[in-house]
Amino acid sequence: MKKRDFQNTISKISQNKYTPPFVLLLLGLVSRFAFIWHPPQVVFDEVHFGKFVSAYLTGEYFFDIHPPLGKLLIAFAAFVSGFRPGFDFKVIGETYTTSSYIIMRFFPNFFGALLPVCIFFFVRALRGSRTAAFFAGITLVFDNAILVQSHFILMDSMLLFFGFLGLALFFWYRNYSNKLVHLFGAGIFLAFSASVKWTGLFLLGITYFVCLWDLVGQKVIAKTYIVKETILRCAMLLLVPFFIYVSIFSVHFSLLNKSGTGDAFMSPPFLKTLQNSPLRFNDSIKPLNFWEKFFELNGKLYSVNASFSQTHPYSSKFYTWPVMSRPIYFWVKETSSNLTSRIYLLGNPFIWWIAFGSMIAGVIYWKTPTPETKWFLYFGWYLNFFPFFIIKRIMFLYHYFPALIFSIVIMSLFFFDSFKNLKRYRIILLVALISLFVIGFIFFSPLTYGFPLNSEQYNLRIWFKGWT
Repeated sequence: MKKRDFQNTISKISQNKYTPPFVLLLLGLVSRFAFIWHPPQVVFDEVHFGKFVSAYLTGEYFFDIHPPLGKLLIAFAAFVSGFRPGFDFKVIGETYTTSSYIIMRFFPNFFGALLPVCIFFFVRALRGSRTAAFFAGITLVFDNAILVQSHFILMDSMLLFFGFLGLALFFWYRNYSNKLVHLFGAGIFLAFSASVKWTGLFLLGITYFVCLWDLVGQKVIAKTYIVKETILRCAMLLLVPFFIYVSIFSVHFSLLNKSGTGDAFMSPPFLKTLQNSPLRFNDSIKPLNFWEKFFELNGKLYSVNASFSQTHPYSSKFYTWPVMSRPIYFWVKETSSNLTSRIYLLGNPFIWWIAFGSMIAGVIYWKTPTPETKWFLYFGWYLNFFPFFIIKRIMFLYHYFPALIFSIVIMSLFFFDSFKNLKRYRIILLVALISLFVIGFIFFSPLTYGFPLNSEQYNLRIWFKGWT
């Protein structure tokens, strides 16, 4: 096939309306659900979230530093599949006694598989080309770190999917449709994101910044329209998320109606509402109503997060995240005398480094007919990165994921929607970068999926001292 024919073929495929998202969905499903059963042992924070899911099924109250939605979804999957509590999730490396853990890994993998498609539509909602959107999505497919965090009983794939789907719907409403259903959907999914982890609030905060931008910039628009639009956006992006967030806690309280391991965190009036609590029949204590329980628990979430003083050998400082100097050791097992299986939360370095470098270069060299989009994305990266400067609790590389996605989107638009005079080289660049990312993904995949390596093969993949 001639060079020009090859370029035309790739161009036709990338410009087809349905092919790019279908390819992204297929690759997402294959990469996430491959080896979902491996290892049949507790991996990293499954030791915590597995206990929480079991507690929903027994009704025993527990305390976690994150809101409930992610854990509720996994508990729902466990319940539907017939999972019965009993396994203790005591230590990392503990062997599962049944195959039920696979069902508990379903939702994290499912939303991780949908994330590349979500990012495709996010870029399109920002008026990005199909080529840029496809490149952003395929980059997410082949990032090893996001795959690892999606592969086990963990929350972040849900946080990312809900948050970026909400942003995609918001920008689609703003830039294209002006239909209430899209703004309403944005409020719902951004609320879901914040209901998985509070870091989802940073994604919701981006919409407030854009709304303020629009309000200040619409000086020539009729005042009646501005008032109507302001009321509408406040209702959909403030009231709807708050209602959903509260409703999720209502489900949380209704399921956890018995005394349990979380009792030590709560006040006596809170504990009086729990069955089997020693304070249940203490007439001197007045039980809390729903709103009092809601505000007490959320206050406790804040205070415990703020005072979280534990240390961890694989924690990292926020300013080290863009260059990925400290990955996380998830799991290890010696399979023979000279082979060891390991799982690392280690990103594809070609993706992380090129995305960060592109973001820096884009400040000066990214020329776009819609400069507001450029600065919205840079603000999104900033809002999901620099707040960690004031957060004192221990932090990990996965806290960078929302900012990483913004850097990937910036990279995609910078490479494929910026240099119009180099448009004829766009397909060559697309194929070259995707090939590099695939090579990086395959090379590091033994540390992603937990394949056995000998010491020489392992050391070949540990490029820096901080990666051990």
